Amino acid sequence: MKRIAQLSALVLFAFVSAASHAMWVTVTRNEVATVYVDSAAIVRMGNNKRVWVVYDLTSPDTTGQQSVKSYIDYDCAEAKYKTISATSHPNKMGNGPAIKALPVPADWKPVSQDAMSRQLFAFACAW
Repeated sequence: MKRIAQLSALVLFAFVSAASHAMWVTVTRNEVATVYVDSAAIVRMGNNKRVWVVYDLTSPDTTGQQSVKSYIDYDCAEAKYKTISATSHPNKMGNGPAIKALPVPADWKPVSQDAMSRQLFAFACAW
């Protein structure tokens, strides 16, 4: 029993330590949302960059969603992206229990030409 308690404490410590090392940087904002990237967790894989992104909505939507947290893979050479996971949350910065897992397409898509998408892509690939 003591061993289980020690293991639980170790797992909790590792989780809190990892969460406390996030370095959320504001990338862009508009009238609908502010977009952040965890610059401490950007992973480089050849021409690709994997990033954690949080979209904080200006106000909650009708489902109570206040933010969306996504893990995105960018192909910097081809200007494409693939969302690996996305969850909606009731609080800012992806905090609170996930309201739901959002559907993510399995295929690569070209980076949209809207300003927010282009700025997010440019930030991730320049890092």
